[in-house]
Amino acid sequence: MDTGIANTGLAVRDTKEAKAALERERANAAVLWMPRIEEHPSWEILSQMRVTLYSQVALAGFKVRDLLALAEGQVFESLSPNTEDVPMKVGRVQLGWGEFEVVEQQIALRLTRLA
Repeated sequence: MDTGIANTGLAVRDTKEAKAALERERANAAVLWMPRIEEHPSWEILSQMRVTLYSQVALAGFKVRDLLALAEGQVFESLSPNTEDVPMKVGRVQLGWGEFEVVEQQIALRLTRLA
């Protein structure tokens, strides 16, 4: 005998299939909810968490001795064109891409697009 799951439009034959269908619906709801992370009950705490953002830039001919002799004002050539965005990561997760800019005599990484 067929039974249905409310609001899914799915017909199921047994409890195991019903549970699997319910889990799929929950997963779909979570994906649809993610763009509104600010509505999460813990957002106030989550938004204050500190994370380390990483970005790697390949340098042409950069050696350990260059690193040890690094001095203020030195300039090194990058292997990527200045118009190419660099990947930005938090841990192993790529957050997006960004570009380097100089802001008030400091280098900054500006987020240009999300992953």
